[in-house]
Amino acid sequence: MNNYCDCKEGEESTVAVDGNVTKKFEKSLACGCEKNDHMLIINGVCSKDELQCFLDCGNIRRWTQVFIPEVLCIPCPKPDIEQLISISALVEILSQRVIRTPGEYGLPLTNEECTDITGRKLIIEGVLRQKIIYAAAVKEQSVHSVHFDVPFSAFIVLSPCDPLTRKFEIDVCIEDIFVTDIAPRKIFKNVSFVIRALPIMCPEICI
Repeated sequence: MNNYCDCKEGEESTVAVDGNVTKKFEKSLACGCEKNDHMLIINGVCSKDELQCFLDCGNIRRWTQVFIPEVLCIPCPKPDIEQLISISALVEILSQRVIRTPGEYGLPLTNEECTDITGRKLIIEGVLRQKIIYAAAVKEQSVHSVHFDVPFSAFIVLSPCDPLTRKFEIDVCIEDIFVTDIAPRKIFKNVSFVIRALPIMCPEICI
């Protein structure tokens, strides 16, 4: 098995550990949900009903699905994993912008996957913030927490009538979180979430 997560003597980790990012989890998560998945507590996942309402809000279906798989390494100052206890996740949106794409003049361009290019696309940048708590594989079985931030970029296809200057209210609903330890210092994790964009200005005027 690949041991790239193992620590060497004197090596330092670049992953944020018990730093300022902890404050990001002092506020309530997106939906305040918590579920127990085989003794593992998962925080931040929307329920099926919440997700259904989220996707159909106002009958304006500007949304996209994103999934972020990662192999995470326990930082060197921390001990090995005995058992994972909980994972919390939330998504912070950093920026948005509307760009021009092909298909602006005439019919939208469609491929075999039924994905349209309409001439307008909303580009979204954000960061997925995660906190994992685990019991250490030491005699005292102490509890430790680690924080991982991963940037991402996503897009939503817009109407050709959405102006380039339009701003959106960007919301996120986390659909699923999967996490498991695959080595004493290695964790596999995948977070799936939906990003929704609701226009702040309503007029549908082509510009």
